[in-house]
Amino acid sequence: MTEILQTPLTTDQLRAHFAPVLARIHAGAVDRERDRTLPFDEIRELAAVGFGRLRIPADRGGFGASFEQLVEVLIDVATADSNIAQALRGHIGFVEDVLVSPDADFRAFWIQEIAAGALVGNAETEKTGNYGNPSTRVVETDGRFLLSGTKYYTTGTLYSDWTRVTAELVGADGDTTLIHLAARTDDPGVTTVDDWDGFGQRLTASGTTTFVDVPVDPRFFVPLGSQQTLIWPIYQIDLLAGLVGIAEAATAEIIAFLRQKGRNAWNPTVAPTQDPAALHAVGSVRGRTGLVRAAVVEAARRIGSALDQHQAGHLDEAVFDDVDAYVAQLWPVVIEDVLRITSEIFEVGGASATASGRQLDRLWRNARTIGSNNPGFHQTLAVGDHALNGVPVSAFIHNALAPIPPVLTAPAPTA
Repeated sequence: MTEILQTPLTTDQLRAHFAPVLARIHAGAVDRERDRTLPFDEIRELAAVGFGRLRIPADRGGFGASFEQLVEVLIDVATADSNIAQALRGHIGFVEDVLVSPDADFRAFWIQEIAAGALVGNAETEKTGNYGNPSTRVVETDGRFLLSGTKYYTTGTLYSDWTRVTAELVGADGDTTLIHLAARTDDPGVTTVDDWDGFGQRLTASGTTTFVDVPVDPRFFVPLGSQQTLIWPIYQIDLLAGLVGIAEAATAEIIAFLRQKGRNAWNPTVAPTQDPAALHAVGSVRGRTGLVRAAVVEAARRIGSALDQHQAGHLDEAVFDDVDAYVAQLWPVVIEDVLRITSEIFEVGGASATASGRQLDRLWRNARTIGSNNPGFHQTLAVGDHALNGVPVSAFIHNALAPIPPVLTAPAPTA
């Protein structure tokens, strides 16, 4: 039975609560990376000590943590294993949408489900069509609603009890509506395959999920666009927290590597821990890591404030746009700094740092893969357009990523 907390925990208390599990997760990270062992047990252990219910109110079986506190803990998760932090991305976004839902019955069901330990994955992306025109469908027949279709990049679904799906709802009268819904992952009609073949973040289970006549509950249908949402900055802050965690892991790896290094090939008369190049490298990565963490935590504070306003029914467009812009402006900057941090270990480590058994390259590979989720160029342009012309970041990115209509050319003149 879930323990009811009498008072919310401080950030330090929350981080201390999860620290023992995260230490065990970190201890196995290199082996899992080398052998491509998916972290089923690690994610379930993290869920068992309450990560999934961090944001659920304390009187409903959660921790009652602020969004800023959630991100502080999420950075710790990413420091232990960035794959796990990204695998929980769908769950984090789903919980926030639950907490601001205007449907009391919807909120009550999902708060109880999440407080009991359920995890929710993500199944929204398709290779065919686009987000606003999915080939995945829910068809109403004789009072039953059956889900069929194929989704790609279904991050975390393989580890979850439920997954959130974007689909076209086809009613009994033939009318169609674009919706979000929740489907059980243990239904016989659901198949998830770990076929993600990227060179980084290989353990996120960002694979393919297929639905074949899966019965779904209409109580969980949410028409897209029916309410204002902060899901975009929430999804981005998960990736940014992942990058910060990688930076912190890389900083720790650099320090540990230099402390145990037996010789200094570049300057044999100076111990590795006294080498000016090493001191400069460590000072540089510590400073950069501190800066990116502070920036991302500040972004989390701003998102949290907007979420509180949203939950109270007071979120206005200006606040929404400002939060979007603040998160977007961090994206290219954090990527640049974290890629530099994860490269620094090879500058001071020499050839021995490239040994495959150490898997130090996983840090750069994982950071580069996370950074590829969004074009930094688009984020920078969007922030500039917002600052100069007042164009919302969400509108700019939507237009930038919209399908381009075919160019019509005039017919060649006839002889």
